Amino acid sequence: MTRYRNPYLDREELPTCLAPWHALTIKWGGKVIPDIIYQGDTFGNITKKPLSKILKSEPYRALREAHRARIIPDSCKTCAKKEKNGRSRRMYFWDKLDTDVREASVDLDVDSIPDIRYLDFTLSNKCNLACIHCRPFVSTGWTKDGKKLNREMPEYWQEEQIGYHGADASFMDNLFDDPRIFRNLQWVALRGGEPLYDEKCIELLQWFVDQDLAKNIMLDISTNATVFKDEFMDLFSHFKHIELLISIEATEELYSIVRGGPYTWADLEANIEKFYEVPNLEMVFAVAVMSTTVFELDKIWTWFAEKHLHRASISMSNVVVQPSYLNVAFMPQELKELALEKIKSIPVETTWPAGSHHEHEFTYQTGIDDIVRGLEQTATPDDQERNWRWFLQYTRDLDRLRGTNTLQYIPEIKNYVQSK
Repeated sequence: MTRYRNPYLDREELPTCLAPWHALTIKWGGKVIPDIIYQGDTFGNITKKPLSKILKSEPYRALREAHRARIIPDSCKTCAKKEKNGRSRRMYFWDKLDTDVREASVDLDVDSIPDIRYLDFTLSNKCNLACIHCRPFVSTGWTKDGKKLNREMPEYWQEEQIGYHGADASFMDNLFDDPRIFRNLQWVALRGGEPLYDEKCIELLQWFVDQDLAKNIMLDISTNATVFKDEFMDLFSHFKHIELLISIEATEELYSIVRGGPYTWADLEANIEKFYEVPNLEMVFAVAVMSTTVFELDKIWTWFAEKHLHRASISMSNVVVQPSYLNVAFMPQELKELALEKIKSIPVETTWPAGSHHEHEFTYQTGIDDIVRGLEQTATPDDQERNWRWFLQYTRDLDRLRGTNTLQYIPEIKNYVQSK
């Protein structure tokens, strides 16, 4: 199986990543960073300084210098880790931004005026769910169980800040103090928490409408799609295009267990049908693959292929690497082989559907080759044994707290455990 790799990644005359020139993330509290997974020093705080001054900071310049010299700094090592098992954020930008932007990157230098094409907001961690691959810091839905687990097993999340973290959109004037920075803004992304559950995101979208910017902007919203509010639907009509990245990790009963909330598979399907009623909206069913859900991929593919070939695509490229005990690379070899057998009928490539914003590109990668890469990863015996033990313990702890029986719905793992 040929592994997908964006060809721009290996062109020596280009920077290793486009984010320091073309992307920006605003985190709750006003922190400004290049991308959501960046782990370095913040460039500054947008609630305290205008963006034009923040982008003169030393951390911003140092990041550009590193990527222009084709050095991946420690602050960006998460991308390198992801590329061993799946796709990284830097690959995402090389895939998503327009061809002319990619080609023109040969001329980017440390002092180039920022040309932000992709603006990403995480206004809060407010969320209605407690998904098993999430954590208390990122979801308020995790607060109750997170406090209990932190008392019993603090090793699951070290120094985790539990509770609400958020900010309103009063910083927008500071953010847009120099319009040149956003002269070619194409995408506005909303993340959380759950952005469709957060009233602050309504305020944010209304700002773009009031400034008469919405008509040229495409929205990229990461959502669990369990919330449907008319206020969002009304705002969507003002934007050029809406792309909902709907997280779907399992089907039927296991879906509810993975989501960690009261929502059912039937609830999700009902909401999806409502979203189809928005004419300028398409969906990407985004699958975060982990040991708990890797045996569900064939079911998800069958569901998608039978029901959702209009204005919808699928992405299976996100292999969970943190927490490491959910990473499929640490499953026992026997289970890896079973998983590889189950997914072999899922195609590596499929066709963009009619009505998609991307249909002119004809085909796209499903990401299944990234799952294969993750399953073919080898770990040291000690790492494999430790992480697999933690996976089983974590699963048992959540079952105890939530009154569930996860392995009942994963017969491959249940049978393996019982045989040992």
